[in-house]
Amino acid sequence: MKSSVFAWLLLAATGGLVLTGCQRDPVADLSAEDSQVFLTNHTNTAFTQYKTFSIPDSLLLVENGKTTPTVETVALMFLDQVAQNLTSRGFKRVAASQNPDLIVTPAYVINSQTGITPVYNPWFDPYWGMGWGGGWGGYGWNMPPYQYQYYTTTESYWYVRLGDLKNAAANGNKINVVWDSQIRGNGLTEASQIANLVNAVFAQSPYLKTN
Repeated sequence: MKSSVFAWLLLAATGGLVLTGCQRDPVADLSAEDSQVFLTNHTNTAFTQYKTFSIPDSLLLVENGKTTPTVETVALMFLDQVAQNLTSRGFKRVAASQNPDLIVTPAYVINSQTGITPVYNPWFDPYWGMGWGGGWGGYGWNMPPYQYQYYTTTESYWYVRLGDLKNAAANGNKINVVWDSQIRGNGLTEASQIANLVNAVFAQSPYLKTN
């Protein structure tokens, strides 16, 4: 009797694994380009009032709130592409010491979170947990209904911000953000993707020009 019950439970557990393994993950089927999302925000300011901009020589790497500059190849490619797009729209790049109208702050943001989640124990059954049948608890039937496992999630994205230096004095020496953008998805740090990513962001901002 014990052998037949054990065989039935094993068959049920195996069947459950097969059904779970056959489920499709729609996100996994997306290409890097299909997964990419471009988010932009801007104020109602007239961008034609700005003529010059300054952009740093290094990109900010913001990892869990800690900020460090980086000059890795992909970071520099991203900086250059942002500068090229602004220049193509009539803005002139100048040094930070030359009182630019706009200050550009490009960054790559990484946020990681660790948590704990309950996982249902498929072998738990309150009936078997009573120890019926002469010691079935020795095979795991007395295990609790839930076990716990740790998980870590990580999100990363490109971020670009334009600050208004031109009107900072009139705003109480406060630099207002007049435009910002986030680029999310897969393939963000592939060198072959950088130009397309930045160009797509600016394509969504036709108002961002000097005339």
